[in-house]
Amino acid sequence: MSKIIYTITDEAPYLATHSFLPIVEAYTAQAGIKLETKDISLAGRILAIFPDFLTEDQKVSDDLAYLGDLAKKPEANIIKLPNISASVPQLKMAIKELQDDGYAIPSFPDNAQTDEEKDVLARYNKIKGSAVNPVLREGNSDR
Repeated sequence: MSKIIYTITDEAPYLATHSFLPIVEAYTAQAGIKLETKDISLAGRILAIFPDFLTEDQKVSDDLAYLGDLAKKPEANIIKLPNISASVPQLKMAIKELQDDGYAIPSFPDNAQTDEEKDVLARYNKIKGSAVNPVLREGNSDR
């Protein structure tokens, strides 16, 4: 059976993502194509890079890494709708929201001094900005 991966995003693109999903589901069901969703939202990306700070029931899969590997294979079929290019202020707000919801993830270190802070900053730097497109496009913007 053929399979299509549909990405879940966040903020303003979230509405478009969820509005379009039922349409895609209707078409793929009629065509006998399996449809899976993968979460590449900023919150999902944050949680995925800090499994060592989470309880077992809070851990999530690293869907962006999964899609990055899949994108290199000829059978890849990914529908990626627009997502945010996470600025530092957006990243900090998402971190705070997750912390307020009970996730014990570290705060964004503005001035990393210790090895631990440098590790945290390096992890956050991997997901800020336009982190999704280079992974899915293998470092280029070809579509």
